[in-house]
Amino acid sequence: MDTERVEAIVLRKQSVTESSLIVTWFTREVGKLKTLAKGARRPKGPFQGKIDLFYRDEIVFLRSRRSDLHLLHDCFLEDPHKELRDSVGALTAASYVGELVDLATEWEDPNPKLFDVLAATLDALGIQRGRTAAIIWFELQLLAAAGWAPQWEPRTAVTRVLESLSATGLEGARRVRLSESQIADARGVVWQLLDSQLGRAPRSRTLLTKTVLQ
Repeated sequence: MDTERVEAIVLRKQSVTESSLIVTWFTREVGKLKTLAKGARRPKGPFQGKIDLFYRDEIVFLRSRRSDLHLLHDCFLEDPHKELRDSVGALTAASYVGELVDLATEWEDPNPKLFDVLAATLDALGIQRGRTAAIIWFELQLLAAAGWAPQWEPRTAVTRVLESLSATGLEGARRVRLSESQIADARGVVWQLLDSQLGRAPRSRTLLTKTVLQ
Protein backbone atom coordinates (compact mmCIF):
# COMPACT_ATOMS: atom_id res chain seq x y z
CA MET A 1 0.00 0.00 0.00
CA ASP A 2 1.33 3.44 -0.93
CA THR A 3 2.11 5.99 1.77
CA GLU A 4 1.43 9.72 1.72
CA ARG A 5 3.73 12.37 3.22
CA VAL A 6 2.28 15.65 4.45
CA GLU A 7 3.10 18.64 6.64
CA ALA A 8 0.86 18.61 9.71
CA ILE A 9 -0.04 20.38 12.96
CA VAL A 10 -1.61 18.49 15.89
CA LEU A 11 -5.09 19.79 16.72
CA ARG A 12 -6.29 17.03 19.05
CA LYS A 13 -5.18 13.71 20.48
CA GLN A 14 -7.23 11.01 22.16
CA SER A 15 -6.15 7.88 23.97
CA VAL A 16 -7.77 4.75 22.52
CA THR A 17 -5.75 1.96 24.15
CA GLU A 18 -3.03 1.78 26.76
CA SER A 19 -0.47 2.28 23.99
CA SER A 20 -2.16 4.12 21.11
CA LEU A 21 -3.60 7.51 20.21
CA ILE A 22 -6.04 8.87 17.68
CA VAL A 23 -4.53 12.13 16.44
CA THR A 24 -6.38 14.87 14.59
CA TRP A 25 -4.05 16.89 12.37
CA PHE A 26 -4.46 19.89 10.15
CA THR A 27 -2.28 19.35 7.11
CA ARG A 28 -1.19 21.52 4.24
CA GLU A 29 -1.83 18.91 1.56
CA VAL A 30 -5.09 17.19 2.56
CA GLY A 31 -6.67 19.42 5.22
CA LYS A 32 -7.97 17.96 8.48
CA LEU A 33 -6.86 14.37 8.89
CA LYS A 34 -7.33 11.67 11.52
CA THR A 35 -4.75 8.94 12.13
CA LEU A 36 -4.24 6.04 14.48
CA ALA A 37 -0.79 6.29 16.07
CA LYS A 38 -0.02 2.78 17.31
CA GLY A 39 2.41 2.69 20.21
CA ALA A 40 2.39 6.49 20.64
CA ARG A 41 1.79 6.21 24.39
CA ARG A 42 4.60 3.77 25.03
CA PRO A 43 7.64 5.38 26.71
CA LYS A 44 9.94 3.89 24.08
CA GLY A 45 7.39 3.84 21.26
CA PRO A 46 8.14 5.02 17.71
CA PHE A 47 6.41 8.36 18.16
CA GLN A 48 7.71 9.26 21.62
CA GLY A 49 8.35 13.01 21.88
CA LYS A 50 6.93 13.68 18.42
CA ILE A 51 3.19 14.08 19.02
CA ASP A 52 1.61 16.69 21.27
CA LEU A 53 -0.79 19.60 20.89
CA PHE A 54 0.36 22.19 18.35
CA TYR A 55 3.45 20.21 17.35
CA ARG A 56 4.33 20.77 13.71
CA ASP A 57 5.48 17.53 12.10
CA GLU A 58 6.08 15.92 8.79
CA ILE A 59 4.05 12.72 8.83
CA VAL A 60 3.76 9.65 6.66
CA PHE A 61 0.45 7.78 6.73
CA LEU A 62 -1.28 4.84 5.11
CA ARG A 63 -4.71 5.75 3.81
CA SER A 64 -7.62 3.54 4.85
CA ARG A 65 -10.03 2.44 2.15
CA ARG A 66 -12.83 1.79 4.64
CA SER A 67 -12.96 4.82 6.94
CA ASP A 68 -11.58 8.29 7.62
CA LEU A 69 -9.20 6.88 10.26
CA HIS A 70 -5.82 6.32 8.63
CA LEU A 71 -2.68 4.67 9.99
CA LEU A 72 0.25 6.82 11.04
CA HIS A 73 3.39 5.19 9.62
CA ASP A 74 6.13 7.69 10.51
CA CYS A 75 6.52 11.11 12.08
CA PHE A 76 9.32 13.67 11.99
CA LEU A 77 9.22 16.55 14.47
CA GLU A 78 9.76 19.98 12.90
CA ASP A 79 8.68 22.44 15.62
CA PRO A 80 7.19 21.63 19.06
CA HIS A 81 6.23 25.28 19.65
CA LYS A 82 7.59 24.87 23.17
CA GLU A 83 7.18 28.60 23.85
CA LEU A 84 3.40 28.07 23.84
CA ARG A 85 3.78 26.11 27.07
CA ASP A 86 5.62 28.92 28.85
CA SER A 87 2.43 30.74 29.91
CA VAL A 88 -1.26 30.08 30.40
CA GLY A 89 -2.07 32.94 28.02
CA ALA A 90 -0.02 31.50 25.16
CA LEU A 91 -1.42 27.98 25.64
CA THR A 92 -4.99 29.26 25.87
CA ALA A 93 -4.57 31.35 22.72
CA ALA A 94 -3.16 28.35 20.85
CA SER A 95 -6.03 26.17 22.05
CA TYR A 96 -8.51 28.74 20.80
CA VAL A 97 -7.08 29.07 17.28
CA GLY A 98 -6.73 25.29 17.06
CA GLU A 99 -10.36 24.80 18.07
CA LEU A 100 -11.47 27.37 15.49
CA VAL A 101 -9.66 25.48 12.72
CA ASP A 102 -11.18 22.21 13.90
CA LEU A 103 -14.71 23.66 13.93
CA ALA A 104 -14.39 25.52 10.63
CA THR A 105 -13.03 22.68 8.47
CA GLU A 106 -14.31 19.42 7.05
CA TRP A 107 -12.37 16.18 6.91
CA GLU A 108 -9.79 15.97 4.12
CA ASP A 109 -10.71 19.26 2.49
CA PRO A 110 -7.37 20.91 1.60
CA ASN A 111 -6.89 24.56 2.50
CA PRO A 112 -3.16 25.42 2.20
CA LYS A 113 -3.78 29.10 2.90
CA LEU A 114 -5.42 28.31 6.23
CA PHE A 115 -2.57 25.94 7.11
CA ASP A 116 -0.05 28.73 6.52
CA VAL A 117 -2.12 31.17 8.58
CA LEU A 118 -2.38 28.67 11.46
CA ALA A 119 1.36 27.89 11.35
CA ALA A 120 2.31 31.58 11.36
CA THR A 121 -0.11 32.37 14.19
CA LEU A 122 1.18 29.57 16.41
CA ASP A 123 4.70 30.90 15.84
CA ALA A 124 3.57 34.35 17.00
CA LEU A 125 1.42 33.45 20.02
CA GLY A 126 4.39 32.56 22.19
CA ILE A 127 5.17 36.28 22.37
CA GLN A 128 2.85 38.28 24.62
CA ARG A 129 3.29 41.54 22.73
CA GLY A 130 0.49 41.97 20.23
CA ARG A 131 -1.15 38.63 21.10
CA THR A 132 -4.69 39.99 21.18
CA ALA A 133 -4.32 41.70 17.80
CA ALA A 134 -2.77 38.50 16.40
CA ILE A 135 -5.80 36.50 17.50
CA ILE A 136 -8.23 38.94 15.90
CA TRP A 137 -6.08 38.86 12.74
CA PHE A 138 -6.25 35.06 12.75
CA GLU A 139 -10.04 35.10 13.15
CA LEU A 140 -10.34 37.43 10.15
CA GLN A 141 -7.99 35.30 8.04
CA LEU A 142 -9.93 32.17 8.95
CA LEU A 143 -13.18 33.80 7.87
CA ALA A 144 -11.61 34.65 4.52
CA ALA A 145 -9.96 31.23 4.03
CA ALA A 146 -13.23 29.46 4.82
CA GLY A 147 -15.13 31.56 2.28
CA TRP A 148 -16.92 33.61 4.91
CA ALA A 149 -15.22 36.97 4.35
CA PRO A 150 -17.63 39.71 5.51
CA GLN A 151 -18.78 42.77 3.64
CA TRP A 152 -17.91 45.66 5.92
CA GLU A 153 -21.22 47.47 5.81
CA PRO A 154 -22.22 49.75 7.34
CA ARG A 155 -18.88 51.52 7.61
CA THR A 156 -18.17 52.26 11.27
CA ALA A 157 -15.08 52.90 13.36
CA VAL A 158 -14.82 49.23 14.32
CA THR A 159 -15.36 47.87 10.81
CA ARG A 160 -12.64 50.19 9.51
CA VAL A 161 -10.24 48.78 12.12
CA LEU A 162 -11.19 45.22 11.18
CA GLU A 163 -10.86 45.89 7.46
CA SER A 164 -7.40 47.33 8.06
CA LEU A 165 -6.36 44.34 10.19
CA SER A 166 -7.63 41.83 7.65
CA ALA A 167 -5.66 43.50 4.86
CA THR A 168 -2.31 43.55 6.66
CA GLY A 169 0.12 40.74 7.41
CA LEU A 170 0.57 39.14 10.80
CA GLU A 171 3.58 41.23 11.79
CA GLY A 172 1.72 44.39 10.85
CA ALA A 173 -1.26 43.28 12.92
CA ARG A 174 0.91 42.59 15.96
CA ARG A 175 2.21 46.16 15.85
CA VAL A 176 -1.30 47.62 16.01
CA ARG A 177 -2.13 49.06 19.41
CA LEU A 178 -5.82 48.75 20.21
CA SER A 179 -7.60 50.36 23.13
CA GLU A 180 -9.72 48.23 25.45
CA SER A 181 -12.88 49.63 23.88
CA GLN A 182 -11.60 48.88 20.36
CA ILE A 183 -10.77 45.31 21.40
CA ALA A 184 -14.22 44.82 22.91
CA ASP A 185 -15.96 46.25 19.83
CA ALA A 186 -13.82 44.22 17.43
CA ARG A 187 -14.40 41.00 19.32
CA GLY A 188 -18.13 41.61 19.39
CA VAL A 189 -18.30 41.96 15.61
CA VAL A 190 -15.89 39.13 14.75
CA TRP A 191 -17.32 36.67 17.25
CA GLN A 192 -20.83 37.27 15.95
CA LEU A 193 -19.61 36.55 12.41
CA LEU A 194 -17.76 33.39 13.49
CA ASP A 195 -20.52 31.99 15.67
CA SER A 196 -23.14 32.47 12.98
CA GLN A 197 -21.02 30.35 10.61
CA LEU A 198 -19.87 27.76 13.13
CA GLY A 199 -23.26 27.33 14.78
CA ARG A 200 -21.85 27.81 18.29
CA ALA A 201 -19.15 29.59 20.23
CA PRO A 202 -15.85 27.75 20.72
CA ARG A 203 -15.57 26.26 24.21
CA SER A 204 -12.10 27.71 24.75
CA ARG A 205 -13.30 31.27 24.30
CA THR A 206 -14.41 31.68 27.91
CA LEU A 207 -10.91 30.99 29.20
CA LEU A 208 -9.45 33.12 26.42
CA THR A 209 -11.24 36.23 27.63
CA LYS A 210 -9.91 35.68 31.16
CA THR A 211 -6.26 34.99 30.39
CA VAL A 212 -5.20 36.64 27.13
CA LEU A 213 -4.29 40.32 27.33
CA GLN A 214 -2.85 42.63 24.70
